Amino acid sequence: MSNSWDEYADGWDSNQDVILYAENAFKSLTQYAELNGLRVLDFGCGTGLLTEKIAKQAAEVIAIDTSAKMIDVLNAKSLTNVKTLCCELSEHEIKNSPLLTEGFDLIVASSVCAFVPNYQQLLTLFKCLLKQNGTFVQWDWQHNEQDNFGFTPEMITQGYKNANLLIESVTNAFSLTSNNSTMQVLMGIARNN
Repeated sequence: MSNSWDEYADGWDSNQDVILYAENAFKSLTQYAELNGLRVLDFGCGTGLLTEKIAKQAAEVIAIDTSAKMIDVLNAKSLTNVKTLCCELSEHEIKNSPLLTEGFDLIVASSVCAFVPNYQQLLTLFKCLLKQNGTFVQWDWQHNEQDNFGFTPEMITQGYKNANLLIESVTNAFSLTSNNSTMQVLMGIARNN
């Protein structure tokens, strides 16, 4: 599968901003949820920096990404309770992939939803994948007027409502400073009711 993210794969795990983002996301996740025994989907897993942390506690992690090279880096880590999929998430994939048909207690998406062409459609797919009372957690850059990129809390809230997900919270989870610029990261949490 050809993907523009492939070119970043080799140096991704040594990028200090990426490492810090994953550490902060995991810290905020563990303040919210107990991961022991859970079946987790890490959507847009990249090279698995967050996947690795979740896998230490969860029963099983399914890691999905469209970048074959990112998945190759993750597979090279040989995490015993992690299975990977290199594909675009779709209704067809959900119905036909044995790794996706069982359902998930938790779905995480770290710095990925803002890059997806149809956020609302993605949330609808997540709802299909979540078990009853399963939780979806996302971290994404807060909307930036200069770049017209990211989400506002209202955009996330409306997306959850439209997907019929129960909104738990949308908060500023953490911020990252790079090149003399500070960017806020939103954490959205919703439940499949």
